[in-house]
Parts: sequence; structure tokens; C-alpha cells
Amino acid sequence: MSWRAAVPLVIALAVAPLGASTQDFKPVLPDVQVVTQDGKSVRFYSDLVKGNVVAVNFIFTNCKTICPMLGGMFTNLQKQSGRGVRMISVSIDPTVDTPRRLKAWGAKFNPGPSWIFVTGRQSDIDQILKAFGAYTSQPQAHLPITIIGSDATGVWTRNYGFFSGPELASVVTRVTGGGAQKTEGGGQ
Repeated sequence: MSWRAAVPLVIALAVAPLGASTQDFKPVLPDVQVVTQDGKSVRFYSDLVKGNVVAVNFIFTNCKTICPMLGGMFTNLQKQSGRGVRMISVSIDPTVDTPRRLKAWGAKFNPGPSWIFVTGRQSDIDQILKAFGAYTSQPQAHLPITIIGSDATGVWTRNYGFFSGPELASVVTRVTGGGAQKTEGGGQ
């Protein structure tokens, strides 16, 4: 890895909290249009989040540092059977990340039907990022943040750093009060 490629990772690690940490918050989510890895237009809140337990991360397909690790975290969470979590990976570089690129990037992680990759207009993606407290004007400077929340319970957490599958599953249990339902398939 060249020193230029390593700079974003060093910056991210320098400003991120040491170890993994969790913070509760209350997002106001936009119902903007996004496009899935299959090219289907859906509404972010009403089609993907409403009534579901969700885990949301922020990636871009050219990322060689933290994004593959975030994908691996979702793979591990997905293996926690019966958790009932809709996983959503939001591209933070939508001008580059087409549905086809997202599908190819996601295929490396063997996503199941409840793991959705989305892109869209930059202004719409920025609204999502700002609602979750994950906005950055430069994709290379983003932090490893995973959002876990329940639309039903209204409990939301912002999780900084890298978590194992069981650690994320524990956050899901706390957010849902232990009652996550099985989420089948992608958006409506």
C-alpha cells in the first residue's frame, strides 16, 4: 500500500474513538429516493427502514482501507441467524458507485436477501449521511460507523469502530429489547 493510500486510514484511526464504542441518538430520517444494487428505485425510509430493525454502514467501492472491514462486519452479523436485521450499505460516493459497481463490490461478502446496497443522487445521499451523523465531504475521510436502530422501538445507536458479529448482535438485542423479527428480502 502506498503512503498516499494509507493516509485516509491513518486519519480515520487517529480521530476515531479508541476501540469500539456505542452512542445512542435519535435520527430524523429522510424519505429520499435511492437505487438498490439491482437498479430498483426505492424510498430510503418508507421502503427500507420503516417497521424494521436496520443496520446501516457507509462504504464506497474504490475504498481499500476500512470499507472491506465494514463489509466483513456485515457478513459476520448476517451469520447471526434469526436476528431479523435489514442491512443497508449506503454508498458515500454515488457519482462513481453505480448499482452494477455496488453489486460487484457486495458480491465479495456473499450478501443474503436482507442486505441491500444503495446509491442515488449526491444530495439525497448527503441527507441520509447527515441524518445519521456520518457526513463527510470526502469519501476517503469517512469513519467506520455502523448504525443499528429499530423503527418500532425508536432506539438507535451509532457504533464507532470495528465490531465482531456477536458484538453487533448484542447491540441489535439491546435495540430491539430482544425481539427482532426475521426480515425477508430487500425493499418493497
